[in-house]
Amino acid sequence: MDLISVLATVILIVTIGTLVVGVAAYAAFKLRDNRRPKRKDPKAAAEGVHKPIFLKPYSPTKAVKDPAEGS
Repeated sequence: MDLISVLATVILIVTIGTLVVGVAAYAAFKLRDNRRPKRKDPKAAAEGVHKPIFLKPYSPTKAVKDPAEGS
């Protein structure tokens, strides 16, 4: 085999491998998406109220004084 046919074979194998990994990643994403926690309150879900499932919103405990205002 000459160099051109070896390189063409390597490119073909890499391309097919990339496609296989892409399809596997998409399947894993869909499986993970189906395992997402469901809302316990169906009324809120029907009304379109969206509260974060995974994250807690940050609320500062006390106001920070703006140093640009001066004292």
